[in-house]
Amino acid sequence: MGTLVAFRYPTQLFLKLADHTYVACGTLGKAWGCWGGKTGGTELRRAPGSTRRADAIAEPNERAGITCYLVNGVCHQAANRILLPAGITVQGARGYSVSSALFGAYGRPRGILGFCRAPFDRHAGVGGDLDACIEAGRRDDAEGAGAPGGTDGGDPRERAYLERSLRLYAGSEERLAAVSGTDEIVRFQLAQFELFLEYKLGDDPRNREVVDGGARGALMEIREKTEHERLAAEQRFASSGDLDAFRRDDDALTLQFQNQVGKVLDGARYAALLDLEKGDDVTLADPEILENAYPRRPAGA
Repeated sequence: MGTLVAFRYPTQLFLKLADHTYVACGTLGKAWGCWGGKTGGTELRRAPGSTRRADAIAEPNERAGITCYLVNGVCHQAANRILLPAGITVQGARGYSVSSALFGAYGRPRGILGFCRAPFDRHAGVGGDLDACIEAGRRDDAEGAGAPGGTDGGDPRERAYLERSLRLYAGSEERLAAVSGTDEIVRFQLAQFELFLEYKLGDDPRNREVVDGGARGALMEIREKTEHERLAAEQRFASSGDLDAFRRDDDALTLQFQNQVGKVLDGARYAALLDLEKGDDVTLADPEILENAYPRRPAGA
């Protein structure tokens, strides 16, 4: 069994921008860019997993079915999908918890009116390793190429969170594909956020009042409001094609979400949820990736 390695690097030109993440196999003989670069990063995590399965999930464009950047997710969600055979995520990358709160671990299945469908093909029947990823002394077979497990640190809470996330996908994909209205995607995203809340805060008895009490309701309201505003921003972008406005809208929504969560949670709980200190806000829209993701319309078009 080969090894899958998560990498991160900061985008130095944009101080508030979250880390970019990508995936490589343990030999570095193959890497997947996840919408961006795929060299020069710092290793985050590694775990055994089928590199052939990871390559199938990644697809030739190395975006793992994250069809539309900033609609279905960002590099974090693409990387998490590719890392599925190893059962790890890009946890630890700056801004990852914010993107997880807004897109989920494995991404948002579609955007407004059914656009940007992003089915998650998990390629469960694929195993073994790519030739470029076979490590000395390891066998190239399908052993261990299954559901999340075998993480680098053996975090059972993360494994449980990922398993619940995958079950949510499995139970919702057909319905999401059949219905183009907004109610279904809002419900799905709120369900993802509930799983995220439980994972990040549910293990500490001091946080149960957040997970079970009034603060939970306030956080769910913030998350629902953010989702409706995101859908409206996507509608404007679909109509106008104004890429700069779309990026400004996304930055504003992401910063607003962090600000509103900070009004509900004290500093310790805010840090536990989003892995950031209050005021150390991040944005998710990488301008360079956006330029490559969406061709600009000619003036007047």
